[in-house]
Amino acid sequence: MSRRVDKPPKWLDRLFGWLCRSEELEVLRGDLYELYAERLAQKGRAWANFFYFFEVFDLLRPFALKRTRNTTQVNMFKTYLMVAYRNVINQKVFSFINISGLAIGLTCFVLIALFIQDELSYDKFHEKSDRIYRLVENFESEGVGEHSASLPFPTGPTLAGEYPAEVKQQVRFFNFQSPTVALAYKEANKAFNESRFFFADSSFLSMFDFALVQGNPRTALDNPNALLITESMAQKYFGDEDPMGKILEFQGQQPLQVTGVLADAPLDAHFQFDFIASFSSLKYWYGGTLPRTWYWNPCWTYVLLEHETDATAFEAKLPDFVNKYFPDFIREDVTMELQPLEDIHLHSKLDYEIAANSNISNIYIFGAIAVFVLFIAAVNFINLSTAKAAKRGKEVGVRKSLGSKKSQLITQFIFESVLFTFIAIVVALGLVALLLPAFNSLIGKSIAFGTLFQPQFVIGGIAIGLIVGLLSGIYPAFILSNVRTVSVLKGERLKARGVQFRKVLVTAQFAISMFLIVGTVVAISQSKLLLNEDPGFESENVLLVPVIRSGMGQHYEGFRNRALQSPYIKSVTAVEEVIGEKHQVNNYQYEGMDRSKPFPRFFVRHDFTETMGIKLVAGRDYDREFVTDDTLAHVVNEAMVRAMGWGSPQEAIGKKFYHRNELMGKVVGVVEDYNFISKHHNIGPIVIDLNTMPGAFNLFIKYMAVRVDGENLQQSISDLDKAWASVLPDRPFDFFFLDDRLKHVYAAEQTLGTITVIFSVLAIMVACLGVFGLVTFSVERRTKELGIRKVLGIRNTQIIGLVSKEFLLLILLAFLISIPASYFLIEAWLTGFAYRVDLQVWPFVFAGAVTLIICMGTVLFHTRKVAKINPAVTLKYE
Repeated sequence: MSRRVDKPPKWLDRLFGWLCRSEELEVLRGDLYELYAERLAQKGRAWANFFYFFEVFDLLRPFALKRTRNTTQVNMFKTYLMVAYRNVINQKVFSFINISGLAIGLTCFVLIALFIQDELSYDKFHEKSDRIYRLVENFESEGVGEHSASLPFPTGPTLAGEYPAEVKQQVRFFNFQSPTVALAYKEANKAFNESRFFFADSSFLSMFDFALVQGNPRTALDNPNALLITESMAQKYFGDEDPMGKILEFQGQQPLQVTGVLADAPLDAHFQFDFIASFSSLKYWYGGTLPRTWYWNPCWTYVLLEHETDATAFEAKLPDFVNKYFPDFIREDVTMELQPLEDIHLHSKLDYEIAANSNISNIYIFGAIAVFVLFIAAVNFINLSTAKAAKRGKEVGVRKSLGSKKSQLITQFIFESVLFTFIAIVVALGLVALLLPAFNSLIGKSIAFGTLFQPQFVIGGIAIGLIVGLLSGIYPAFILSNVRTVSVLKGERLKARGVQFRKVLVTAQFAISMFLIVGTVVAISQSKLLLNEDPGFESENVLLVPVIRSGMGQHYEGFRNRALQSPYIKSVTAVEEVIGEKHQVNNYQYEGMDRSKPFPRFFVRHDFTETMGIKLVAGRDYDREFVTDDTLAHVVNEAMVRAMGWGSPQEAIGKKFYHRNELMGKVVGVVEDYNFISKHHNIGPIVIDLNTMPGAFNLFIKYMAVRVDGENLQQSISDLDKAWASVLPDRPFDFFFLDDRLKHVYAAEQTLGTITVIFSVLAIMVACLGVFGLVTFSVERRTKELGIRKVLGIRNTQIIGLVSKEFLLLILLAFLISIPASYFLIEAWLTGFAYRVDLQVWPFVFAGAVTLIICMGTVLFHTRKVAKINPAVTLKYE
């Protein structure tokens, strides 16, 4: 449900009213409101809020500001600003390092915070999201089976009818389990294969808050053959024409009439759609009724609970529901659960998800990186602020001799520190605005810069500025304000207090930097393992062509024969799912079993193992000469042999299988284990089941897999297109490469590796800035000492060793701290992968070496400059 917001943020409006003179307020505020309303109408709320922020402060000119009666406070404020400005000018290097280091750290923190906030916001835009649950099904026996995000057709309505006091509404989604469907607008001769087409119950718009731009939300999906399309699809098919009432032809057979236009699905919804057809339209495909089977589970089913319903108590009733309605032969293996809508995006890793979800562990990792980077930046700021404060003893002495009070000195130093912190925040905001488009492209999102003006970000920014500013200002404020005026005016050097505390902070910086380096190396290695580890089949140069409900079932052999006439097409088969990504489940009963139980299943056509390069280790493959193979033969994998206790693959040949306790056939072949689903899971048993029925292309066979000549891809695709046109000229030809599709399976790990690299490098850069500043400060403080030592005959190499010794000890200590912490944290992360890299010594050594080289390079740069200076010059330094 959309909500009109035509006024600017309240906190900015109140701030303007507080600062502006009352006689000017009404006129200026009216102008601001007019500009805000104009931008709101033209470019949206985020853009309007962004400019309103700057316009408020732009209008706070001297003529508009409220006059203060306390001129002394105003003069003191001006003095604080002037002193701060002079300190920046007199210590340009320190000021640049301080502000830029903190700004970079804040930029990283803000970007990651925006990402985390977006991830945590999924599906919360629905007004009733806290009462919406998805029903999920666990269909498993002895650890084998599936954990499914979908359920049988009758589940939703039957559950709502069985428990009317608890279930207010139910909505089912269905897409024929098809990767694409064909849609055509005959009047304009437009036809496309669409991947985001769903059928949904008429309660879709009342349960979920997806905005309907045109049409009646109460009746839009009531009738058969009704269709809702998004605004982008309306433009794609109809251009500037009014889409209402237009007809789109579905799968070349069923006319669907546009009854409404939806706003494009929000990106923070856990599934995206372009078309929603009425659920009753499915009766066209199933003989005038809907499937009544409680075994096949292709529908994503959501329920809206009544306000007073306790979800836990209601979930406890679901076993009784299963026992009442599910068939006897699977009843003992099925359980149902309620999954909160808001948990799906980050916490759901079920089979047959509508779309790939994210992972809560990534949120923890990115959050830790953000905190680490900010910590390193804040430590730099605090270290450098406290280090350079010791050089301001004479300034403090002079000001105290002229009558400055202790409270004024404390205010001065804290003011400067907080001021520099907020300058860094402003710089960081500019960097975020500059980098956000590239960051969005990297993470696949469209986060708006205006998000930063939400209350939580504004309050967080102010809090960070105050905390960092106060921490870095405490030392100069309370230590220097207590110095003895006579001592500092006589030229006595202030003792460098807080050195041990700074060493602790620097050690923590080095330890975190090493941890980030080790984590980055391991994340990259893990990503490469998932992408490059041999899956047991050959994915390169394999094209997958979506064919479900395309009519290919009647033409498959003709297409195959025509395609194989091309010298560039090596092999053709047909498969149920994308190999390496998904599988289905079926009940099978092999000899020695009392009853059937669910096993992963993969329907195929002949030549599957040849096309996919899967090795046969015993028996034979499916053969066209054996016409009964599709009913009397099974090919299984080695994991099935182990699970059934059949001994060796050779001993598995001839093992019998049954259907409803009647002998059906036997195992004729065993293939080598391969990753039939992603490498996030261990390889389990699977039945490779031959299905030669033409009707299988309407439900079970979804793709044709074609191996082509990799050196002549364009010609291969052209020949394949011609073969397609020869049998299905009216349907668009579509395909994708298997290896490209499988890369998306591991996209989360790739993104994690990329982001970790980027922000780890930035964190190390910030740490280097801190080391650079501290070394500079250390060398400056010891300039006279080093000059004396040089007069006494010390060599340049000894000077370098003298300065670098304390940093070497800190790096060694940090290395010893980071090793166990890195090992246990990274090992805990890797335990979530079925296939994982083994932690080795070299990443830890590499992290220590990189940190050492960077630090020592910085020390060497400074000490060499000092070592080359004439001692006469250095002795005049102070």
